[in-house]
Amino acid sequence: MIPLMKVHSPPNIGETLQSVWDSGFVTEGEYSDRFEKEFADYIGNPNTVLTNACTNSLVLAGRLIGLREGDEVISTAMTCMATNGPFHNTGAKLVFADIDPETGNIDPESVKQKITERTKAIVLVHWGGQPCDLDEILAIAKEHNVKVVEDAAHALRSTYKGVRIGNHGDFVCFSFQAVKHLTTADGGALVCKSEEDAIRARKLRWFGLDRKFKCSSRWDQDIPEYGFKFHMNNTNAVVGLEQMKYIDGLIDSHIENAAFLRKNISNPHVKVTKSKADRVSASWLFSVLVEDKEHFRNYLADNGIASDQAHVNNLRYSVFKEYQDESLTNLKYFDKRLMNIPCGWWLSEGDLNHITQVVNNYEGL
Repeated sequence: MIPLMKVHSPPNIGETLQSVWDSGFVTEGEYSDRFEKEFADYIGNPNTVLTNACTNSLVLAGRLIGLREGDEVISTAMTCMATNGPFHNTGAKLVFADIDPETGNIDPESVKQKITERTKAIVLVHWGGQPCDLDEILAIAKEHNVKVVEDAAHALRSTYKGVRIGNHGDFVCFSFQAVKHLTTADGGALVCKSEEDAIRARKLRWFGLDRKFKCSSRWDQDIPEYGFKFHMNNTNAVVGLEQMKYIDGLIDSHIENAAFLRKNISNPHVKVTKSKADRVSASWLFSVLVEDKEHFRNYLADNGIASDQAHVNNLRYSVFKEYQDESLTNLKYFDKRLMNIPCGWWLSEGDLNHITQVVNNYEGL
């Protein structure tokens, strides 16, 4: 079976991990500091804060914005529920905007319709790695004085008009979960527009303590704002440092494989999601729309190809039942038809040809 997703394991990772454990310093320290700096340089934004999960990066973003009960957050329901859970838990009200049915990304026109004087943030997801319409969304945010939070879990090295994701919104959250482009087994990063927010986030990720505070004991310092235990440890960070040696090659493969599939898939029963010319997707996912997902999934499986929707409309979950909105017709259309097929670094030329042939031979129902 050709897998839809796969964990990348650097060749010397065992020895590297053993060296960290042998050192006795397995928690936050030298390696996490190095990885934070390398990742910041890679993104092109020094205001980078490593965390232990993308979800917790989103939690930090909500704290930095100051969300509380009575506030509203406009978001997309076409995502992992981990995008919206952190904002729901602040007590703020989630307001779901519709999506572009050709990309899966949040629709700026729908955002305009949903915004009110209570809106404090707009949350967006770069579906599959395809950047959202950032100019339009940032203009809306500026007009209404609200913050923009980007869930960039799919979008490492994606670019919008020549600029890497991580340099647009007020807060950008990356994932280093097991099957992402860059994995540390689990982990994440919060990238801030302002240095002030990054300094505060670094304190909040470790109880509110400042690691740079010089004294006989860190616990001698005052804690004016209690935080969390969201730091990345050396064990995960050293995995990230090893992965950084290979990351460009891995992402290049995703992009090249997606381009091959986009060029060669031609089937009226399988609609490939749209790619826009002024942006580059890191192609973590290769999404297609079909009329009967289970029929398509079973057909691919019978031909040795794994597929899956990956994430679903969050309004399926009862935890979000208070946010039901019948006007989100594009969301329902996309969610009903969405499937993802393999496009990752592990595919051979033979795999790509096989996937293309099988998809092109699909006859629907």
